[in-house]
Amino acid sequence: MIGEGKRVLVVDDMETKRLLLAEVLGQEGFTVVQACDGAQALREMHQRHFDVVVTDDHMPCLDGLGLIRQSQIAWPEVPVILFSGIERDKKNPPEARKAFAWVRKSSDPGVLLSMLALAVEQSGSGNPNTQWSGLVA
Repeated sequence: MIGEGKRVLVVDDMETKRLLLAEVLGQEGFTVVQACDGAQALREMHQRHFDVVVTDDHMPCLDGLGLIRQSQIAWPEVPVILFSGIERDKKNPPEARKAFAWVRKSSDPGVLLSMLALAVEQSGSGNPNTQWSGLVA
């Protein structure tokens, strides 16, 4: 299991999608904590360490780009995967490029799991790379 012993924060304002993703990640061995928006995610990040964060883009209170911006200041070693239904590319705001990767919600779940495996490997290496890792279909 790719997530064994690793803690992931799943951030999405759509409860059904958040619960489904949490279930899939739990089956892969991740310890999953959920947040309904970026503001709640920051509160969770202040309370405990996460190996990786998976966040939606459009949410109330604090969106995914705002979460990336703030988390990179306080926790630059924690990779953030932007898990979104909207198109993103390197021409988007600098915050989007600070995400470890962007994964489209409509992608095969294996794509997200592959990106999570890479992110977990990176976060455990002690050598964080906050540069945009690339787009994922």
